[in-house]
Amino acid sequence: MSRLNQLLRADEKVLWSGKPVKMPFIIPSLAAVLPGLFFMGFSIVWMMMASQAPGGFWLFGLIFFFVGFGVSFGTPIWQLMRYQNTEYMITDQRLITQTGAIGLDTRFVDLDKIQEVYVRVGFIDKTFGTGTVLAVTAGHVFVDLSRGPGAPVRPSLAALKEPYEVQNILQGAIVKARKPKD
Repeated sequence: MSRLNQLLRADEKVLWSGKPVKMPFIIPSLAAVLPGLFFMGFSIVWMMMASQAPGGFWLFGLIFFFVGFGVSFGTPIWQLMRYQNTEYMITDQRLITQTGAIGLDTRFVDLDKIQEVYVRVGFIDKTFGTGTVLAVTAGHVFVDLSRGPGAPVRPSLAALKEPYEVQNILQGAIVKARKPKD
């Protein structure tokens, strides 16, 4: 049973729920491995050359080694931890997404606030037959600094096996949510 079920309103009905596909969710984080390894290699060369200098000057390179190690292996491990906590749900009232490596980031977007829904299929998604469903909302733009300065955060359902089916479910729920209630 999904953890998101306990967050539902009394009159809310689940139309769809799911998790991302593991490999296409994690693989983009592997892009940091090569630069991190290069950084670690440079640090090792630095420490070897600085070991000839008097004092503990070589210790300065150790800091850079650990930075490179963190970039190479920390990012994929962080994304794997995020995968464990990532769930998506579409109800007849809201789009709910939850993710996080240590803490949980749970987002609730009322369906009548969603202006546009689209599917993005990148290279990795094409390889694994997945895609990401993105919902564009009106009003406030939240900024996610982990994606770079000025990168807007849109509710997204990443690495889904059937993204176009999920998009159709979400679009249908939006249309129903906008109809006046009798």
